[in-house]
Amino acid sequence: MEENRVKPFQKYSGTHVYHMDDSLEVQFGEKKGFHSSCKLNIEETENEDQTKNWLIEKIEDTPLPSENRLMEVFHELEKSSYPVKIRVDEKGIFLNAADHNQNVENWKQKTAGLPEKSQHADLFRNQYLSVLEDEKIFYRKKLKEPFWNLLLFAPYYADNGEKTNESFTWNIKGIGDIECPGTITAEQRDYGFDAFFNSEITVPDQLKEEIDKKYSHHPGTYKAELNIHMEYNSPKRQYSKKKADFMISDGEKIVYREISIII
Repeated sequence: MEENRVKPFQKYSGTHVYHMDDSLEVQFGEKKGFHSSCKLNIEETENEDQTKNWLIEKIEDTPLPSENRLMEVFHELEKSSYPVKIRVDEKGIFLNAADHNQNVENWKQKTAGLPEKSQHADLFRNQYLSVLEDEKIFYRKKLKEPFWNLLLFAPYYADNGEKTNESFTWNIKGIGDIECPGTITAEQRDYGFDAFFNSEITVPDQLKEEIDKKYSHHPGTYKAELNIHMEYNSPKRQYSKKKADFMISDGEKIVYREISIII
């Protein structure tokens, strides 16, 4: 059978709206859980060189409880960094920021009154600003948010059931990045494709040492598994849904699990 390559360009005419859900369960020590949700507005403009600019606005569904003044400050600093404008290639792969200097100036205006909320707010604001002003460092940190991973993951794959080799980098919160090589299979639908990325690997020694610092049992090895389900709409050239399920196990039980969904 002749292989037909999907070209999963992510095209957004007008403003496209995604809903993002992220849940995290950690059992390194005391079991902890976390859930967040937000709405993403993406507005696209095309450039003469075939690249595109995406203006991305992040709107939270529920406000952060104001139980800790410093946490509230951190939250406001991060929230104020949106909207951001980035430049992507025809597939939607991140190239660099667009109008970053303007984004910095907008952030300064939005956070000008924060020092009044806490005696340490001015210090944290200056620290955040030093990172924000360095475009490369800022986006290296920014792109580790779960929704960015899924939003920018748009690989080529075969739509005839054959396996396509692919690799995806996942950020383990508080631990570091892990490279997840795996395969993609795709199943054709009436208006597009369902694609499935699967990866199972042994956690590298460097990351194992970091996990061992947080997990008292210290097994011989940790296993990492990443499964991503993508629903691609061919006529619209858009992903209508992406779901990622990442987990680490010690051989007997799951010690870290993160599930992210954008619809």
